Amino acid sequence: MGRSQKALRNVTTGLVNKLLIMLLAFATRTLFVRLLGAEYTGVSSLYTNILSVLSLAELGIGNVLTFYLYSALKENDQDKICALVAEFKKIYLGIIAAILVAGFALIPFLGIIVKSELNHFDIVLYYVLYLLNSVASYFVVYRTMVLNADQKSYIQNICSTVSTVVMYALQIAYLLIRKDFLGYLIIQLLCTIGCNLAWNWIACKHYPYLKNRNTHTQSVQLDKKGLFHNVKATFLYKVSDRILDQTDNIIISSMFGAVVVGVYSNYYMLIAYLVNIGGIIANGMVASLGNLVVDGTRKQSYAVFKMIMLAFNIFGTFCTVCYACVIQDFVPIWIGDQYLMGWDIVVAVLAVFYLRMATNAVWMYRSAMGLFKEVQYINVAAALLNIVLSIVLGKIYGVAGIIIATAVARLLTSFWYEGKVVLTKLGHNPKEYFLQQLRDFATAVLVTALSIFSCSLISTRGIPAIMIKLCICGIWTGVIELLVNGRTEAFRNLSKKMFRALR
Repeated sequence: MGRSQKALRNVTTGLVNKLLIMLLAFATRTLFVRLLGAEYTGVSSLYTNILSVLSLAELGIGNVLTFYLYSALKENDQDKICALVAEFKKIYLGIIAAILVAGFALIPFLGIIVKSELNHFDIVLYYVLYLLNSVASYFVVYRTMVLNADQKSYIQNICSTVSTVVMYALQIAYLLIRKDFLGYLIIQLLCTIGCNLAWNWIACKHYPYLKNRNTHTQSVQLDKKGLFHNVKATFLYKVSDRILDQTDNIIISSMFGAVVVGVYSNYYMLIAYLVNIGGIIANGMVASLGNLVVDGTRKQSYAVFKMIMLAFNIFGTFCTVCYACVIQDFVPIWIGDQYLMGWDIVVAVLAVFYLRMATNAVWMYRSAMGLFKEVQYINVAAALLNIVLSIVLGKIYGVAGIIIATAVARLLTSFWYEGKVVLTKLGHNPKEYFLQQLRDFATAVLVTALSIFSCSLISTRGIPAIMIKLCICGIWTGVIELLVNGRTEAFRNLSKKMFRALR
């Protein structure tokens, strides 16, 4: 099976998994908001953000370690694979210890961070359960990343789908019967533990030599210094990246209270679903790009880069337009008029989302080519700038100012710098990249303007109006993208790939 077929299988199972989980999460969230209210919703969203900042195991370190496995898997060097996995285990145990120490150290400050009417003991108990759930997911990740590097992440996707379906089914039933937040969190923790035990069993079944790693690792010499430097570089980068993306709710809670976080989090959750879909596509292809970088030429790599960049820009444009045109109609139907927020929030959320989609191709190639040390400090500057801008703009423009600060900070730092690093590595002038991004952004603005104007002419309301508006968004996106990009090589390559995938 070729690279494209493996990538397609990983992406397809990832998308099926994500779409199913999104539907169940949406149903659970709807019940959660309606049965428990904005106070619990705000606390839940806030703790999710706090633990996202502390959950260092997901902060890109896996991408570095997976990068080291590419050549060993290609050569079927079992001794080296086991030696790498043994080092990965040490790294992740250290990370787990760091998460626990930092997480428990934060408990005395919860009263300052969480402005809520809930009982303080309950606030601490809920936080501890979120912390344990975060830690529980990392005890076997050092083995399962072999599946990812070997382009078999579809196996994890299937397992994750089953586990998550069970979790959400139990949570929905529990909410309907007991309307209790504590039991909801305990179910989440138990399902996380069960899923990771299943992942560990699957990894050992596919690579049985991992269970006997001590006999494989004695004679293998690893470049531990180089591995450590790359892990450190990615650690710095991704911690800053997580602070850049996940501190909004913390700052909003500190400035405006947990209830405001609960209302805003509904808007964020819907856009986060779209971000996750983009992430599934990107993560499903990184291993294939890593193999392409190892085996292919710069010309091949650059052609694929342009195709991926175009694909994500079209996806980002379509999602941006749909969200802008239907979100204010959808929220009242979904959870009620009382959860509506202003258009300034919508614009700010979409600015952050579009920029993230537009830079996915750069992120994917940076990971596939192992460009870790080259960008380790740029996101530190972005994170610091984001905190300053969030406080300043938050005082001036409110919640929207805090959100838009993330897009401004990223645009002024990592957007141009990472593009320059990746394009230079691919042997091309970064100016080509920035001009293409400018053209794609202008296209997105044109599609959005035409779609909003067309949708404003619709007088009907409710679900039928939303469906009509989505169709209008799809038509305008397709027509304008075809006119602007239809004759480009990237568009032709993308069309061929999609038709081949459909067949």
